[in-house]
Amino acid sequence: MAIVLDATPGGPNANTYCLLTEGNSYHTGHAYASTWDNAEDDSKNRALVTATRLLDEQVEWDGFVRTSTQALLWPRSGMYYQNDWYVPVDVIPQKLKEAVAEFARQLLDADRTVDDSISSQGITTIEAGPVKLGFSGHGRAKVIPDSVYYMVRPWGRIRQRAASTATLVRS
Repeated sequence: MAIVLDATPGGPNANTYCLLTEGNSYHTGHAYASTWDNAEDDSKNRALVTATRLLDEQVEWDGFVRTSTQALLWPRSGMYYQNDWYVPVDVIPQKLKEAVAEFARQLLDADRTVDDSISSQGITTIEAGPVKLGFSGHGRAKVIPDSVYYMVRPWGRIRQRAASTATLVRS
């Protein structure tokens, strides 16, 4: 069954911040647009919905939701653009739509929600002579790509940042 997008700001049935036409427009001239361009419209729509859902799950947005009946966490009150202009309470910022489009393309390319293969195996230390690598984390993948995070960073923080960290220790 084909998915239907609803990007109504503050709508009770909204399921995305970015429509297919907006996603297509974002990818016009994009250096890595081939993944997006080669996908079927239904796959793009599903990626846009998933990207929106993951952003709302992973980002601790600043400000406050506008109404108690809205399905998504935007629009919000108390939000400002990077130039300190106030974001109107009935608007989904263009930069947020672009972040969803970027994230959707990356989701079409690879599933970012799977567990990190190294940390989920329980590896905590690897030593080879004087080089020692230790992995910390809880088997969770870094879901939000840096390119998307930097697009939404003015409005919130990532709830779970890194899945694993490699530490180099010289002995």
